[in-house]
Amino acid sequence: MTTVLTPTNSLRSAPTNLSADDVVQASEDLVPLLRERAAEVDERRRISDDTYRRLGDAGFFHVLKPKKYGGLELTEHEHARIAMNLARGCASTAWVFSILSSDNMAILAYPEEVQEEIWGEDSFATLAGNTNLNPKATATRVKGGYRLTGQWGFCSGSDFSEWLIFNAPVGDDGEGYMFIVPKDEAETIDDWYPTGMRGTGSRTMSVTDVFVPEHRAQATRDTVRKLKERRALHPTFSTMWATWPSSGRFPFAACAVGAAWGATEHFASTVGTSTRVAGALGGAVRLADQDYVATEFGQAEGDVQMARLLIEKRSFEASERARQHRESTEQEIGRDLRDNALVTRTALRSVQTIFSLVGAKAGKSDHPVSIAKRDVEMISHHVTLNWRQNTVRYLAAVS
Repeated sequence: MTTVLTPTNSLRSAPTNLSADDVVQASEDLVPLLRERAAEVDERRRISDDTYRRLGDAGFFHVLKPKKYGGLELTEHEHARIAMNLARGCASTAWVFSILSSDNMAILAYPEEVQEEIWGEDSFATLAGNTNLNPKATATRVKGGYRLTGQWGFCSGSDFSEWLIFNAPVGDDGEGYMFIVPKDEAETIDDWYPTGMRGTGSRTMSVTDVFVPEHRAQATRDTVRKLKERRALHPTFSTMWATWPSSGRFPFAACAVGAAWGATEHFASTVGTSTRVAGALGGAVRLADQDYVATEFGQAEGDVQMARLLIEKRSFEASERARQHRESTEQEIGRDLRDNALVTRTALRSVQTIFSLVGAKAGKSDHPVSIAKRDVEMISHHVTLNWRQNTVRYLAAVS
């Protein structure tokens, strides 16, 4: 079992006095430290307790949280910008932030009783898990709730979360239900050994005949409707009007673009003193003196900057729709999903270019560009970033 930071959370005061500018600046300020720790995170396959505490102290887990529970009630725009900044230093750290912060919105779909249970005494409490339906899991109705058994992989952030959410079939028709359970009632299976994003703690979580009370279980198909109903509980929190699952938040693509951004920054800061072997018989050439390096780097960095700007624009637009209490149209959702995949493809191409420019030295597992490349490659395979699937949906929306 991995360490969980529960004993001290209840002693911490929620960072309610922070502004949007404060939290975005805090994410920029953390970049140098995260860069120093990135290789250790990659090797240990988890972020450190100190790093996690710093994320909480900076207010990042309160960005998408209502004021009633010490939240800052900020927007998808700040969320995307924070994720990109953190990923410049360490994409795994950015991913943990992005997942645990985004999952606050899942909690808000549940009754006030559940929200109180999770945040009433600890506003720093977080939710991890896997919302994909596991058809092999079982959820049996019993008096007052359900008995839940099953395993769910890819539970990012579960190294630290106090709560978990799982999707299991219920009844003869196997309809998906979302169940929220305390982390201490689950078992961690340490099976997270990927090539990239190694520090996200996306391990498999297992529960065996765990009782889940009725108020912590609800049909997956009801999530959007329930979120709308809960708006009355938090009338000043405009992000309650955002699309769920969020496309405007760019929760995964922002991490990919941020990691590629960090790789271009590293290359720019080191190219002046970097060399490559001149040929099979030896010798060396300065990278900064090679025309091909200038053209390839210029393209890669420019593409990353365009991807950054697109995320900032789309996340701002999504936030404005929520602020105006206007639900996104199918065309807007389709466009945002397309752009999620588009900027990730751009980030992947760019970081692979930077890797090639560095040469064999980038093959070392602790090289910053090696880590960034492996991280972006891993992110690019996330189901929400499927280019063909998202472009087909976009075309159907606009035609």
